Amino acid sequence: MFNRKEDDFGNERVFSWRRIKTLIIGSAVVFVAGLVIVNLFTYVQYGGTMFDRYFEKKEKKSPMAGKLAFDKGTKYYIGIIRGEGHTSKRGNVYYIEQAGGNMIDVSKENVEVREPEKIDK
Repeated sequence: MFNRKEDDFGNERVFSWRRIKTLIIGSAVVFVAGLVIVNLFTYVQYGGTMFDRYFEKKEKKSPMAGKLAFDKGTKYYIGIIRGEGHTSKRGNVYYIEQAGGNMIDVSKENVEVREPEKIDK
């Protein structure tokens, strides 16, 4: 009734083909599952995956890029517009480079856009 020889794994070699195959398949499954989990987390948290740079289309350059940004309320100079975007906090924003090189995002409602003045010599 009980055949000890068929169920005995004690005399199997350490590096048998079955153990190596199980190890390789298990490692591949864990690797793929980890990749899926990491990409799912980055997609939920940051809105993109690690493969977006290979599959995403290039963003169009903003028509406002290179123009000057001024505060609507005070008319003070903020900086040079480098692009446009959307954030969850502020909505539609301009990405502005300030005089020191710092990049900030400012809501479009608070920005007055002006053409840079051209100096004729």
